[in-house]
Amino acid sequence: MRQYLLPETGRFFKVNLHSHTTLSDGSQTPEEVKRTFREMGYSAVAFTDHEIMLDHSDLSDDDFIALTGYEYGFDLCEKNLLSALYEGEHKTWDHAEKVHMNLFSKDPHDIRMVCCDLDYIWGNAEKYRDQVKYVGDPHYVRKYSLDGVNEVIRAARERNMLVVFNHPNWSMNPNSFCCGLKGLTGLEIINGASHIDSDMEDVPHVYQEMMRAGIRLVCVAGDDNHATRDCGLAWTMVKADSLSYENLIAGIENGNCYASSGPEIKELYVEDGRVTVKTSEAAGIFFLTAGRRTRHKRMEKGGDPVTEVSFRIDPNDVAFRITVRDAAGNHAYTRYYYLDELKEPIGK
Repeated sequence: MRQYLLPETGRFFKVNLHSHTTLSDGSQTPEEVKRTFREMGYSAVAFTDHEIMLDHSDLSDDDFIALTGYEYGFDLCEKNLLSALYEGEHKTWDHAEKVHMNLFSKDPHDIRMVCCDLDYIWGNAEKYRDQVKYVGDPHYVRKYSLDGVNEVIRAARERNMLVVFNHPNWSMNPNSFCCGLKGLTGLEIINGASHIDSDMEDVPHVYQEMMRAGIRLVCVAGDDNHATRDCGLAWTMVKADSLSYENLIAGIENGNCYASSGPEIKELYVEDGRVTVKTSEAAGIFFLTAGRRTRHKRMEKGGDPVTEVSFRIDPNDVAFRITVRDAAGNHAYTRYYYLDELKEPIGK
């Protein structure tokens, strides 16, 4: 029996899940951000300004959805990860470990922020201070620690929000820290702006380590745009029956999506113990598991691009995911699919 891992019906909607406007440290107004991404063929943008969440549903229409969210940040300025290499304490911004997470509201009009320390409101958002709403202890002070971060994740999930862990390399988060996070919805596997500047924020290895630590996550991508030059670099393709706020949120939460900086994944299904993927023209399609068993199909030198392949699933794989790489070196990533999600057992 064929089981579609990305829904058989519906269509893919192109979504930017990480953006900044003049409400925090971006250079474009929310209206300008919408116009920029609509011209690039996007169907939705999540407005994730730092430490402020406002209702932008006035920007939504039949062809565009404004997702409600904000970016929550922790800064570790007391300690420098590189301090062992130098004498004395270094408290510079460049060498401070951070944790950033995007929190998305399932209700576009619910803008109550969790564990909110009002002293963290940024820049131009100051004039909106009287509109900021939060739940929890008004005297809360955020604590940079694994327990402190998990406290915020727990509070956000209790508030029925989605929580995505952002740019772990830029934030200098060690694997031991990443693997101790609990309750996340997803990982930002590609951060477009950071990756184009550093070539280090395409992080399937972090996703892999977190999976091996027993953490089940969706993987998404976003631009983290602060200016127009940061737009259209990485996105999340969400499969849904129609374009609506509820459908996009459900598509992300349920993993009916993939992350990309270029390639398309057109079809993905399991049948008779094999997973089949159909893609746009690719230099290679790769099958990765919980262990070192991998498979691939690559374009031969001078040959035709790869657009379809089928891989055998082994009962010892535990989980698998698909990576697609195009000729320009851009990637598309599915989430990990676990064998216990499959409707038919994988035989020996």
